[in-house]
This record gives sequence, C-alpha cells and structure tokens, in this order.
Amino acid sequence: MKHSEYYQPFQGDILAGIGNSPVSPTRDFHIHDHYEIFLFLGGRVNGFVEQYSYPLQRGDVLIFNNHEIHKIINLTREPYERLTVHFRAPQIYPFCTQATNLLACFQNRQPGEHNLAHMEEPLLSEYLDLSMRLIETVEQPKYGSEVLSLTYLIQILVLVNELYARTRSAVATSVISPHIQAAMSYIDGHLQLHLTLEQIAGELGLDKYYLSHMFKQQTGGTLYRYVLLKKITLAKQLLSAGTSVSDTCYLTGFNDYANFIRTFKNITGIPPGKYGKLAERTV
Repeated sequence: MKHSEYYQPFQGDILAGIGNSPVSPTRDFHIHDHYEIFLFLGGRVNGFVEQYSYPLQRGDVLIFNNHEIHKIINLTREPYERLTVHFRAPQIYPFCTQATNLLACFQNRQPGEHNLAHMEEPLLSEYLDLSMRLIETVEQPKYGSEVLSLTYLIQILVLVNELYARTRSAVATSVISPHIQAAMSYIDGHLQLHLTLEQIAGELGLDKYYLSHMFKQQTGGTLYRYVLLKKITLAKQLLSAGTSVSDTCYLTGFNDYANFIRTFKNITGIPPGKYGKLAERTV
C-alpha cells in the first residue's frame, strides 16, 4: 500500500486548483485532516461520501470535513472538470462569530449528511470568480498573498454557507442500494471488531461474492478499503480526544499493534503517537 493512495499533504494552509482529467489525484476512498470544497463543472461522475453516492451535474458542490470518507467515481474514460479548495480549519476560527460560523456547513451535521448543494449559473459565476482569484494568489505568491488568499477563502465560505442553508441535499437521491447501505451501517456500528467480508455478509444474510461485487460496482472501491478507512477515522477521533495508542488499537479492532501503527502511518502520513500529540497542541 503506497502512501500516495490516501495521503496528499500540502504546504501552507490553503490549496486551490482546477482540473480536467479522467482521474483525480486521489483515486480511491480517502480522508484528510483538512476541509474540502469540491465544485463539479463538467463530465459524467458520481460523488461518493460515507453511505451516499450522487450523480453530479454542473454547479453541484460537495463539501467534506476531516472525518468523512469520500471519492469521485468517473463513469467514463473521458476527462471531468472540477475546481477544488482545501483548507485547514484552525486558520478560520478567529473569523467566526456567534452570528457567523464560517465552518457551520462542515461541522453542524452528521457525517455523510447534507454534503451536496447546487449553484445556478449567476451564483456559480460569482463563486468561480472568487475561486480563480484564490487560485492565482496561491499559485503566484507575492507580497500580501497570504492575506489576500485568506480574504478570498473567507468570502468563499460565506457564499458556501449561505448556499447550504438554502439548498442542501434534502431532496438529493443517492444511487447506493439498501443492501450496501445496510453493510455500511453495520460497519459503522461494529468498528471495534475484526471485520471481514465473510462476517459482514453473514450478518446481513448476503452472499459474500454478491456483496463484494455490488459494493465495488456502486462505490468504485473495495469493502476492505472502506472498512480500513472507517477504522482509521475512528482512530483519529480517539487519539485527538487523548486516548492512548494501545487503547485506540484495541477500540478500532486491530488485532496486531504493529499492523495498526503501520496502517495508520500509511494512511495519515504520521504515526498515531505523533498524531495524538499534534492534536493536543491544536486544541
């Protein structure tokens, strides 16, 4: 397992860019320690987050916080166009007020709920203008760039929060079937166990080959990798709350301590002990 499959570090606090290719830099299920705004501009893809997968159209916006498993599933071999903004949440805290929580749409909801909203062309034009200014500032740094990029990001967050307050995905239809949603719900409720394909299929009364095939077909990824990232997401939460590495290993169903250390580092880029210490400094 290569680090690049999951772990994409970036320098600084803001990363923004526009892409038009058949594949994204991170092709499989992934999580990261920053927040992401994904704007879909063209192509034929599904946007997957937690237990839901949505067919996207131009102007659709997906948001992901630092605990949500997600990926983009390209339904063809053709390029798809998108604009992404990644940022670290702590830099935004000083600009949040009691009346204006700039991170509300990322934080005030259950994982995988209300991730999708849609921009009509007038608002989309405004968003693209702000985002292109942000991209130019990030890619061509000069005097004042760090201040300008932060001001553009704050304006983007105001726009996105207003959008989600009005149009978030109350009526969006997921293409994930009830059987796969049931498997995901079982996984969520039993992360402390050593989960296997055979066990999950048995608990749901399904044939393991059917479950594996349907999961891959509907999500574009494997059930094994989904389970793994779910466990690492829980591990990150436990470590951030001050749980010891050994207890975290046990509580996330890893039977082998060395394997837990290795897997956590492969996915996050740092060992779990160091992750916990870094989390303590940002509290």
